[in-house]
Amino acid sequence: MFTWLSLRNQAQRISRRQWSLLFGLLAVAIGISWYSLQARSTMPDFRQYEAGPERKAVFFEFVRPLIQSENARVRQDRERLLAIAADGDPGFFDRLWLTSIAREYAIEEPDPDDPALLDTLIRRIDTVPLSLALAQSAKESGWGTSRFARNGYNLFGEWCFDEGCGMVPRSRSENRSHEVESFRSPRDSVASYLNNINTHPQYRSFRLKRARLRDESDRLSGSALAQELSQYSERREAYVAEIRQLIRINDLEAPQSNESH
Repeated sequence: MFTWLSLRNQAQRISRRQWSLLFGLLAVAIGISWYSLQARSTMPDFRQYEAGPERKAVFFEFVRPLIQSENARVRQDRERLLAIAADGDPGFFDRLWLTSIAREYAIEEPDPDDPALLDTLIRRIDTVPLSLALAQSAKESGWGTSRFARNGYNLFGEWCFDEGCGMVPRSRSENRSHEVESFRSPRDSVASYLNNINTHPQYRSFRLKRARLRDESDRLSGSALAQELSQYSERREAYVAEIRQLIRINDLEAPQSNESH
């Protein structure tokens, strides 16, 4: 029978060396957790770097691994999804996962027995080319120097519509109610951007073209897919032209710089 006396007796049998080791491991774990939290929730002040090649290099060095990491997470989910589709008979835990991931990708009341669900998820759960995400983050954040990037970690100019969800643009007209969303960390901004591209109805043509490119090749072209993002900005085709120009000028489609699979 468990008693506090028996617990105390057990504790007394543990040597001081063992207690020291235990507390040492605990301190290391706390330190690692703190460091990880700091790494996720901080961002350089890009204004301290001269505009041009220096600022670009530092910005890309900071943002690239965040995009790669979140793309890797999406790719892992996609691989599991494709395996389930290939098997054709999802088990209990696969069905639970399908229901959960479908809700994450904005599908209400998903039915894991519906073949159409797999088709929809295969179009939605996919990566965004690194070249395209880098170009959009540079454009939308002013190379990390915008007020929204500095104060709200918003690297992609995403809007939100609940009062207090972000920062009110100074140029917002009186008949508008949107805010520029604030995030807890730059990584959260990247994750939200990918989910936005993969779920919002305005980017359905993007997802369809991505699926066609997948059928033709395992590689995705950020410049080609940028053509389907005219709805991302009120500037429409002018915005698309600027994104494609950023990709071209900064050589973001180069094999050593890109990650589009």
